[in-house]
Amino acid sequence: MKTSKWRLLVAVFLAFTLLAAACGDDNETTTEPAEASLPGEGITVQMARGNWAETNFQNAVIQKLLIELGYDVPVPEEIAPATFFPALAQGDFDLWASTWPLNHDPLTEGELPGGGIIADRVSHVGTMMSSGALQGLLVDVASVDQFGFTTLNELLDNPDAVAHFDTDGNGRADLNGCDDGWGCQKVMNDTIAMNGWDDRIEQISATHSALFAESQASFDAGGPVLQYVWTPTAFVGKLVPGRDVRWLAVSPDSTLEGQDGVSNVGDACTADPCTTMFTPSDIVVSANNDWLDANPAAKVLLEGFVMNPVDVAVVAVAIDAGEDSQEDINAAADDWIANNRGTLDPLLEAARAAA
Repeated sequence: MKTSKWRLLVAVFLAFTLLAAACGDDNETTTEPAEASLPGEGITVQMARGNWAETNFQNAVIQKLLIELGYDVPVPEEIAPATFFPALAQGDFDLWASTWPLNHDPLTEGELPGGGIIADRVSHVGTMMSSGALQGLLVDVASVDQFGFTTLNELLDNPDAVAHFDTDGNGRADLNGCDDGWGCQKVMNDTIAMNGWDDRIEQISATHSALFAESQASFDAGGPVLQYVWTPTAFVGKLVPGRDVRWLAVSPDSTLEGQDGVSNVGDACTADPCTTMFTPSDIVVSANNDWLDANPAAKVLLEGFVMNPVDVAVVAVAIDAGEDSQEDINAAADDWIANNRGTLDPLLEAARAAA
C-alpha cells in the first residue's frame, strides 16, 4: 500500500512538472545553449619555417596560438626562403613566421607558371618584430687596426688587405656568407656586382653555422675574420661586436636601393654612422592571400602578434647550447605564451570575435 502511494505521488509530480512546462511562454526554450565552436575547427593549416635554427621558436609560438583557435597545425616544415615563396603563392603552404622583408621581397618578384608574380598572391601580415634584425659583416679588430680601413670599400681598395682575407689564394678576399637560397646571399652578391667588386671579393656560400665555426677557428688561431651574421642570434655572443670584432661599414652610396639604413651599434662598428649593407629589418609573418581571406580569425591574430627580439635571442643562446630538439623548442614556446597571457588572451578573443 505504501508502495502504491509513493508511485502515485511520483506520477502527480511528473504530471505537474510537464503541465508547468506546457503552460510556459511559447517563445521560451529550455534547451541549454551549445558551446561556441572555435573558428579553426576542421581546418588544417600548412605552416613552414625558415631553415635557420632561431626561427623555429617564433614559428612554434604561432603554431600553438593557431591551435588555440581550433586549427589543426602540424609541425612547420623547414624550407629555404627561395623555395618557400613560390610554394606559398601556389598554395602549397599557408604561412610562415620567418620573413625579413628587405631580404626576402626580391624573392617574390619571380613569375608564376600560370601568370602573374609571386608578390601578387602573398602578403606580409603585421609587424612581429619591428626593426628586430640587424645584419652585416663582422671583421676582426686586429685586422682593422693593422690596415686602418673604416669601410668595406677601403678594404677592397687596399691590395694588401685583400690578400690578408684571401684564404684560398685566388686573389679575392673570402667573405663567409649565407646559405644558398637565403635572401642575404642575393643582397651581398648583388651589392658586390653593382660596385664592380667581383675581382676583389667573393661570397662563400655554405651552411652558415659551419662557416661561422670556420671564422671562429680562424679568430682563435689569430687569423682574420670576414663573416656575415644577423641578429637575434647566438653568434654575436661568440664573436662579440665591439670586443672581438666590429660591424664593417659600407659607404652609403655603395648599398642597394633601400639598404642604406643606419644600424645603431655605436662604437661596435668601423664607422659612425654605421651602414652595414643591410637596413635593419622587421621580422614578419607572410601568408597566402586566399588563405587570409578565408580565415579572418587567423588574420586578426597575425596582424596583432608581436614579440621582443631579445626573447628570441635568449632562446637562440639556449639552442646553441644544445637545447635544440623539437621538445625543447615547444617547451620554450609554451613558457613564452604562459608569460605573455596578458597581451595574448585579448588578441585571441579579438580573433575569435572576427570569425
